[in-house]
Amino acid sequence: MRARIRSEIVLRAPNHVGLLAEVTEHLYAKSVSVLGIRAYEDGDEGVFMIFTESERLAIEALETIVDGTLSSTTVIAVEIPNNRGQLMAVSRALADADIGIKALHMFAGDAPTAHIVVNTVDNVAALAALEKV
Repeated sequence: MRARIRSEIVLRAPNHVGLLAEVTEHLYAKSVSVLGIRAYEDGDEGVFMIFTESERLAIEALETIVDGTLSSTTVIAVEIPNNRGQLMAVSRALADADIGIKALHMFAGDAPTAHIVVNTVDNVAALAALEKV
């Protein structure tokens, strides 16, 4: 398991058909690779939690989205073997360290590794707990 502190960009913009296409076109135009994304509707807004290799370039790309608001939050990126029980080990390590999870998303496929992006109430302590797993 490998864990490190990273940044995740959060974009909130008026929701409309094609908003995801617009977001990805802006990122593509600045040569930003999307490593992970979570998108959902929240009332009249589209919300995007975007994990990229370049926070600076992604923010530059997305600041031109009309009526959009951008923020950045610190998260922990965790790379784990894509085996049964690995998410359990991560969640147990955080629980045993008495660290609450604010948000988590995970992506895996047929690859040998899976990736977790987690935001906790104390990311520094969470990183220390995960480094012991």
